[in-house]
Formats: sequence, structure tokens, C-alpha cells
Amino acid sequence: MKKIKLLIIAVATVISGSVMAQKIVCPDATLNNGKAKLVFSIVENTDATATLAQFVLSMPDGITVEKNASTGRYKYTKGELIPEHAITFKDKENKDILFVASNMNGDPFDDTNGELVSFNILSNESLVDGIYQIQVTQVNITNLAEQKIAKETSFTINVTKGSTGIKDVNADGMQADGKYYKNGEIIIKKGNKEYNAVGAIKK
Repeated sequence: MKKIKLLIIAVATVISGSVMAQKIVCPDATLNNGKAKLVFSIVENTDATATLAQFVLSMPDGITVEKNASTGRYKYTKGELIPEHAITFKDKENKDILFVASNMNGDPFDDTNGELVSFNILSNESLVDGIYQIQVTQVNITNLAEQKIAKETSFTINVTKGSTGIKDVNADGMQADGKYYKNGEIIIKKGNKEYNAVGAIKK
């Protein structure tokens, strides 16, 4: 009965041709002692028949997804959305990682919105302070009608190492974040004049 009801909802979705605002999101992260936790969630979803989620991670040099030391497999924790779904992490070309959450029976997620999966990322000891970007592409959420319903197919996660990503804000000149500093302040240069963030002229 549950599957018949869900199939009816799926057919209604096809007929209406409506476009939802489903997204997979993950907040930015800060490395602490070489480790940070990434939490992926589905938000703004109104489709109760969503049953599959996937994305591809493109990792920057010096940052990796944590693996189990004994098995060599990626470590992860399932979110409340997918207690009965299988999770797959697959290495692709160029060090990309494919994530898939699926169910052989075609059962939908346990809810429309909520946490999908979480896992840790690790940095090399030689990684310098700065802001690094993880590119998330090929984002896909599929419903029982086999419609791809994700509104956004890519996004970026900023990962910070160090408190600001700046090597020395007290040193004059361009710093690691691409901004110009003088005496610890961000300075905007216009011709031969210098201004701070509130527009006051700095001499």
C-alpha cells in the first residue's frame, strides 16, 4: 500500500511538471589538528518520493577523506534520512570521489529533509595555512518517477586551515587571502592614497 501511494505521488509529479527547490548542501569547515567534519544534508525538498542522492567530490591537494586504517574503505556516518539505504564511495579519475546513496527496493528517504551523510577530512602535515576549496559536482537527487530533481548541480565547500588563512596580518603587503594589509588592517589602494575598511584615509 505504501509503494502504491508513493507511485501515485510520483505520477502526479510528472503530470504537473512542477520544479522543486531540492538541494544538497554542506557548510564550510575549519581544520582542527588536521581534521574537520563535513555534514551533507538535503534541504528545501518537498518531494516525498526522493529515493537516490549522489555527488562527486573534487579534493584539493593536501586534503583527503578519512579512511578506515584496517580496511582502506572510506569512513562515514549515515544521516537520519537514509537508515535503510546503501552508501557507496568510489574513487574516480583525478582523485575525484563519487558518493551514492541508493535503495535496491526503491524505497524513498525516511523524510523529505535532513542529514544525508557525514565524514571527516584530513590534511597533510605540510599543508600551509590558507583557504582550500572542495568542489562538489554532478549533484543529483532522483525520485521514484526517475526525475532528477536537484535544483543546483554543483557547489563549493571552503576549508580553512589556520584561524584566518593569513600568514601574518601584521606584515605590510599582500597576504595569503589575496588582500593588502598595513599595520594589521585591510587596506584598499586607490592611486597614491590608501583607505581602510570604513573608508578612512591611511597615511
